[in-house]
Formats: sequence, C-alpha cells, structure tokens
Amino acid sequence: MAWFKIDDGFHCHPKVFAAGTPAVGLYVRCGSWAAQQVTDGIVPKHVAKMYGTPRMIKALIDAGLWHQKGHNCDSCPELDANSYAIHQYLERNPSRVETELARKSKSERQQRWREGKRKQQVNEEDGPAVDGDVDASTGRHGDAAPVPTPPVPSQVPPTEVPPPPPPSETQPGAVVVQLSGRGEVQPLIEAMAARGMNVSWSFTAAEWIELRDAIRRVGVPTLVDHAARAWQAAKTQPYSAKYFLRGWTGLQEQPAYTGPRPVGAPSKTSEYLEDMAAIAEELRQKKGTA
Repeated sequence: MAWFKIDDGFHCHPKVFAAGTPAVGLYVRCGSWAAQQVTDGIVPKHVAKMYGTPRMIKALIDAGLWHQKGHNCDSCPELDANSYAIHQYLERNPSRVETELARKSKSERQQRWREGKRKQQVNEEDGPAVDGDVDASTGRHGDAAPVPTPPVPSQVPPTEVPPPPPPSETQPGAVVVQLSGRGEVQPLIEAMAARGMNVSWSFTAAEWIELRDAIRRVGVPTLVDHAARAWQAAKTQPYSAKYFLRGWTGLQEQPAYTGPRPVGAPSKTSEYLEDMAAIAEELRQKKGTA
C-alpha cells in the first residue's frame, strides 16, 4: 500500500489559501490516486475531471499546486498535453522505482520466510537433525541437535489460514469446526480466480475476520463485482487481495424495499399554495373574458 504524503504546514500554506478548500479536496484525491497508481505525481486530465470541475483544476494551476505542459521545473517530469503534475510530489513521496524496489524486497522476504517454513516442516516430518554415528548398543545418536524452542506467540508470522469463527446462536460449535481453515472465504477465492483475478491471500487473523464479516454482510457476488471494478481501474495489476480489503469492508448491505412511503394529510402550506393557484387561475380567466 502506497501513501500520499503532505507536511503538517499544508493547511495554512499561502498556495492552499489561494486555491481554496474545494480545489484542495481535488488536490488530495488526485494525490491519493497518483500514489496508488505509482505515477510519480502525474495526474491524467480524465482523472482530474472525474474528481473535480474545470474551475477547481484552474485554481490549483493558478496557485502553483499543479503544473501543466510548458512548465519548466527540475523537480517535475516532462508533461504532455493530457496530464498535470503535482508540485514537488517526489520531494515528499517515493518514486515508482523506489516503490517497486520496496515491493520486490518485501516479496523476497516473504519468499524466504515461506521457504524456511517449508524446510522446517520437512525437518519435523523426518525427525530431528543429528550429527555423528548411531551407537548400536544403545540406539542413541552421538551428538544430537538440541530440540528447537517453540517460538513466542507474538513472534509467529501471520498465516494464510484464518482462525475458525466463534460460535453464536445461529452458528453452533459443530458447524464452526466444519468452517475452520479458509471456510467461508474459500468461495470468494474461487470466484475471484474464475474471473481471472489471481492474487495472494495473506491476511492477519483480524483481517480474515473482517473479510468473513463482509462476505456474510453483502455476499460473494457483490465482493467479486467490486473487486472487478477496482481491478480494471488499477494501472498496475494488484498482486494481493489486501488491495481490495478496504473497499470490501466498506460495503454495506442494501436496505430492503418496503414500498412507497405513506402520504399524510396535506399541510397548511400545501393548502395555501393550492388556494393561491386557484386565485391566479381565476384572475387569468377574468382577464381573458374582459
């Protein structure tokens, strides 16, 4: 996850006062978009028009918070006629190269951890590693390796297998046992793969619970449709399901339709307006016959 950063003096900067609050809202939204898509502070015109009005865009350019083609600045990349550049973006935010290197380093760390975990499981299945020959008279090894100390629970890395959901009135303990593992999340994983969205499903225990609650709240089809829209809008292909988690947890169940609202008795204001309309019609008719 990338972040769009501004300093703590941004709120009272002269350029911010010059641009005005509505334009600053556009500045923040497009800055967040640029950080997510890793564009080095470049905002396409169609994205700016999607989030703001031409007046807001002009206010940002006039205030010097955005630049357009023809602006000469060493800190701004070369611009074309279809985009804007956020002023001094790369002085406060990482570049595309830095972000990709950080992601690659994180991916390599995760791969090393997985390989170490697999080796540990293989060693546990084959028995403890030992050094030296076996004494035939006693059946003991010469120099046995010390038994590894179990890791402290707080130091155990996150797992891809969520904890079982707690029992409730509608979910008895017997059913909970059957839903352990990926359980209720598995249909979502399969539906995402069927739509061509193959991502990593690595979450913390709390995040698995949030995802499970979202499935119960709005259903798998709604989550998949939301992910498909985000997938198409992303400039770079998401590699982890965490990319969609914030949007999924924000989805709410649509209220059931209960029919039209009952119409109450007409108010005094309605009766007054009807009387005035009748008088106006009567005056028009008299004027027409005069």
